[in-house]
Amino acid sequence: MTLKTPQRFKSANGLAYVVMGQGQPLVLIHGVGLRLEAWLEQMEALSAHFTVYAVDMPGHGSSALMPGCTDIDGYTDEIAAWIDEIIDQPVVIAGHSMGSMIALNYGFRFPKRCRGVIALNSVYRRSDSAKRAVIDRVKSIKEGSVDPDVTAPVKRWFDFPLIGRDVDHARLCTEWLTQVSVEGYQQAYEVFCMNDGPDDKDLAAMNMPALFVTGEGDPNSSPLMSEAMAQRCPHGQLHIVEQAKHMAPMTHPGEINPLLIEFSKRCFSPA
Repeated sequence: MTLKTPQRFKSANGLAYVVMGQGQPLVLIHGVGLRLEAWLEQMEALSAHFTVYAVDMPGHGSSALMPGCTDIDGYTDEIAAWIDEIIDQPVVIAGHSMGSMIALNYGFRFPKRCRGVIALNSVYRRSDSAKRAVIDRVKSIKEGSVDPDVTAPVKRWFDFPLIGRDVDHARLCTEWLTQVSVEGYQQAYEVFCMNDGPDDKDLAAMNMPALFVTGEGDPNSSPLMSEAMAQRCPHGQLHIVEQAKHMAPMTHPGEINPLLIEFSKRCFSPA
């Protein structure tokens, strides 16, 4: 697979991003340890219908490390400042994994600037065993650095044995995890692990459309988690991708892309 990405630009606050297509603005935010190219299976398809803005999270890809990003609000504030500077109009915002936490937080806190939220493979109320596992992981990262066995998360994210394009997808994820800034990864991973999903009161107050998508086989961002969040949103929708795990946007674009396009078009349609 040859990976081609449009030229990156930089915002005043140091976020790196690419922009493709024409139309209403659709923002894409990746997860911990990755970079905006994690949306490689979405960008071309979505840019046929929207102006797509894919951004490197703070401390990832070509984006600057931002010391103020000590919680989800901090990450969201940086994304919000970037949207105000570069886009300056209401957006549909989509996030994957930790990116979905930021997207939801943006919808809660900046409702006038948001037409809809798409949360892919998002976390909500981890089990006790899952909480212990992520807390242990945070401790080990603080004591050392990024896990030298970067294949460990990749093995959780994809179905093995790998077939077809997923061989290249898994290789790319491994490369990104290897190349990510240690400080940026540590900062983001701790925030991700210490966040147990959105507050119920925020979900209940969400007046814009919200789409929750996850893989049938994703144990850490499970269908039950997405279902619970969708049920708590007044305009929540749920879609479970069969035979998919954590990297569903990469592995199942043929199912996910039409879903994102149709949902986003409805968000931008006049009421």
